[in-house]
Amino acid sequence: MDENATGHHTGTDPAGAGTRTHDQSRGQQQSGTADQAMQQAKSTANQAIEQAKTMARDLGEQARNVASDPAASAQDLARRAREQAGVAGDALYRQGQRAGEYLTQNVNEYPLTALLIAGMIGYGLAFLVHTSWQDQALWGNDAGARRRARQ
Repeated sequence: MDENATGHHTGTDPAGAGTRTHDQSRGQQQSGTADQAMQQAKSTANQAIEQAKTMARDLGEQARNVASDPAASAQDLARRAREQAGVAGDALYRQGQRAGEYLTQNVNEYPLTALLIAGMIGYGLAFLVHTSWQDQALWGNDAGARRRARQ
């Protein structure tokens, strides 16, 4: 009987042998694809690790720079504050100088008015000081008044 007619393969059939090699080659292809995927995953993981190391190194350097520079930062801030204070002091001096010149000019032009204004300011200050002294005596803030109240 013919082997092809019975449908049984004894293993000597070249077509059967071809089928087995095709299955084997498909398995090898799948194995090769899995190996490629594994290699690609390893490569990606290694790249991620290298990026993480680089980021950690950069952060460490930044922290070191910040930790080593507080004195320099403080000196820089002090220098800026000194410069700004100098500029503000100069501006304040010039403004006071202009105000003094303005007052001198007005006092020279209107001496009686300047005298009346100075007298009112002096009287107002004296009134405020005198009132605060009287309030202390009335409300018992005076030490002598408290001693007399106890007796």
